[in-house]
Amino acid sequence: MPDKSLDLTDQAPIIVTHRTLIAILLVVLSAAFWAASDAFAKMIGESLPVIEVTWMRFAVHVVFVPLYYRGALAGVLKTMSLPLQIIRGICSTLSGLCFIYGLTFVPIAETTALAFISPFLIMGMAALFLKDKVGNRRWIAALVGLMGVLLIVQPGTAAFQWAAFFPALAALFASTMIIITRILSDDGPMRTMFFTGIVGFVILSVMTIFVWVTPTLNEFLLALGMGLSAAFANLTQITAYGRAKPAILAPFTYIQIVWAALFGMTIFGTWPGYMTYLGSVIIAGAGIYSALRERAENREG
Repeated sequence: MPDKSLDLTDQAPIIVTHRTLIAILLVVLSAAFWAASDAFAKMIGESLPVIEVTWMRFAVHVVFVPLYYRGALAGVLKTMSLPLQIIRGICSTLSGLCFIYGLTFVPIAETTALAFISPFLIMGMAALFLKDKVGNRRWIAALVGLMGVLLIVQPGTAAFQWAAFFPALAALFASTMIIITRILSDDGPMRTMFFTGIVGFVILSVMTIFVWVTPTLNEFLLALGMGLSAAFANLTQITAYGRAKPAILAPFTYIQIVWAALFGMTIFGTWPGYMTYLGSVIIAGAGIYSALRERAENREG
């Protein structure tokens, strides 16, 4: 599962330039790649163990990072805090496992929408652990987003599935990753990506030994598609955030819910119910408002 929320702390005015438009398009493309990777994972998860599927995703990550950064990995092992990097890698591993496990039971659109509670979790954790200032309006937006989650999960009804908690749990681990990333900001994205990939790969390699099922050629190709989609998602996301400010781009990440719904309908034939549509709109709306409100609060401060 990707990092769905970034620190929105810039105070510069939003200026829509050609460079900014390209960055927005890259974010939309990144969301499509993430949704495609999740679709591949859902397909493979129907026949292979979740642990093995998650391992395959990390395996491509471990290969992709050195190829992308090439000679720039010199000194990559020099980190501010090795324990925190390891904890971040563990959180990434658990997030991936929970998300893919959820995908095997819950339609892809619902799984993706539930995972987008991450920005609200990050907001609360940042206020608690990093002493970030959070205005009342953003707390209200978080509560509204939670209402959207409840509409999708529908507890107490026949539509309720316990498996729906796994995408939410994945969001919790992903949010913890973001908080740790902020603490380790001086390490930079390259070093953090390297440690996250290595830690996850090592942990899952050991776990996979006990559940290994030899994939067929078709499953191998699907796994390759899953890994490459995730790699391109990371690449386009990194490129986008190198071209424009996070405060401008963050709202556009919610387009992934739309991509997920499209993949779900075309590949799996699953059409989201009305409650899923309504809940997704509420979550996305609350998240976008929260991101824009944080930017406004930072200006006022």
